[in-house]
Amino acid sequence: MMYPQINSAQTIILYCEKFEFFNVVISPGSRNAPLAIGFASNDKFKCYSIVDERSAGFFALGISQQTQKPTVLVCTSGSALLNYYPAIAEAYYSEIPLVVISADRPNYKIDIGDGQTIQQNNVFGDHVIGFENLFQDVNHSTNSILESNLQRIIPDSFKTTELLDLQKKTQRDNERILLDLFIKTLHNSKPVHLNVPFEEPLSEFSDQPTITISNETKYSIKKDDLTVFNSPLIKDYKKIMILFGCANKGILSESTIDKLSSCDNIVVLKETTSNLNNTSFFGKIDQLIAPAELNENSSELFNKLKPELLITVGGMIISKKIKSMLRTYQPTAHIHLGHNDAKDTFYKGVEHFKIDPNLFFKKSLEKLVSNYNYKKPWIDISKKRALAHKKYLNKLPFSDLKVFSMLESRIPKKYTIQVSNSSTIRYMQLFDYNPLCRVYCNRGTSGIDGSTSTAIGASVKSAFPVLLITGDLSFFYDSNGLWNSNIKPSFRIIVINNNGGGIFKILPGYKNNIISAKFIETRHELSTKHLARMHGFEYSKARSEIGLKWRLYSFFKKSSKPRILEINTNSDLSSDLLKKYFINLK
Repeated sequence: MMYPQINSAQTIILYCEKFEFFNVVISPGSRNAPLAIGFASNDKFKCYSIVDERSAGFFALGISQQTQKPTVLVCTSGSALLNYYPAIAEAYYSEIPLVVISADRPNYKIDIGDGQTIQQNNVFGDHVIGFENLFQDVNHSTNSILESNLQRIIPDSFKTTELLDLQKKTQRDNERILLDLFIKTLHNSKPVHLNVPFEEPLSEFSDQPTITISNETKYSIKKDDLTVFNSPLIKDYKKIMILFGCANKGILSESTIDKLSSCDNIVVLKETTSNLNNTSFFGKIDQLIAPAELNENSSELFNKLKPELLITVGGMIISKKIKSMLRTYQPTAHIHLGHNDAKDTFYKGVEHFKIDPNLFFKKSLEKLVSNYNYKKPWIDISKKRALAHKKYLNKLPFSDLKVFSMLESRIPKKYTIQVSNSSTIRYMQLFDYNPLCRVYCNRGTSGIDGSTSTAIGASVKSAFPVLLITGDLSFFYDSNGLWNSNIKPSFRIIVINNNGGGIFKILPGYKNNIISAKFIETRHELSTKHLARMHGFEYSKARSEIGLKWRLYSFFKKSSKPRILEINTNSDLSSDLLKKYFINLK
């Protein structure tokens, strides 16, 4: 083991060890050498070297997504830090804990016109729940500090004892900062940022710690808010809707699921990313609601479907249709359960109760239940849509929609499925996948950046093999994510390549012209073939239904290399068929 002789760097490593933040993603550089070498030489840490900082950020996010523990991100000074921003914003809104540690120059070297001397204080603004600067050690490179005399961290005249006292104070203050930040990310499951000034020399190490840190932790677990049981909102309702957004598998116990399933006045809507698989719950939300918008009696129908009480659980909601419905036909009240953030998504106002949903339903379900059969109109619609769905797919030519219908029954059980944004996740919402699979998508910011990197990060910690299903723009945008030595042979990527951003064609107001093609849809003629081979992936391609069946037959089988399957579809045909799909479901 090699411990940096810079006290602040050594303290960081010891605190990460103390809090068991053992997964460390390092973006190579020079200013962060004390941390990079210190972490990498310690066997207790699992360190990953990722050159591209944007990719590194999403890779770390994927690790934390699977472990539900903070991953440490370490970078050098300057623009490296800024490249983490997309992943930090995603982690903030997806409520995934990260500890970002940026090395920095001493204050007197900032903004002096040298390279990579940018301001690093609070660069992530409101997208982290905590930012702190560590104090610079005065016992490291003391002569350099005195020669510059610009920081004023050491008095012009001092005694040796005064210097020792000043360093002791610096150490106490730095430990307090680390303790506070680490507890914040643990308690809130969101990213924090620590900026650390290092004076040169940067490469002096010892084989044993030279400092002893405090044993203080002062960390308490999240407590359930029991005041909800005294709320006037907890009473019997004719119509209750429980809407599940992004969540980890196991958010509801089997006993809770059974109880909810037996209540006729309670309708449970689940998204693909909720990882709830009970058949009495209603999935494929857009399939249920979108055709109702086209109905002559849509207002009457939506008034039947709207709830009196809306209960939301989990993270972000994907379905635009349920958002539109509940914004127009608002519930009487909206409650959000859980320790994650409550969003006023439906413009009604939301009461947030930080309580485990299982405990909430165990203690309050009897008060919420009535004899009204709210499920009936939902069951009727669900059956009608299922028949129309099956009929339409049977006559469907090869297209994006056909591809997803084929994947529905061909993805093996016990896979972790990572899905890119835009069209891909919306198509996924129209189908049921193996209930033993787990489905994730970066829905915090809903950007196309970082899907590949997140999937690879997830794959190093997932108990199951990982499959990334992605559109072409998302894949090419994050192609640096493949520049990663940690990719397992079991890793699989399916790229649905329709030569552009097909989602824009189904949006209102889209004009199929040269300007839209270039500046909105972003048409291209790129293939994943050469990227696959450059990064050591086995590559295959499908252009037809028969070809896809044949490729999928062997795609998931064990291999010595990871695999990419590129599926070419026609964008114009696919967007037209998707529009007709919802019309035919009426």
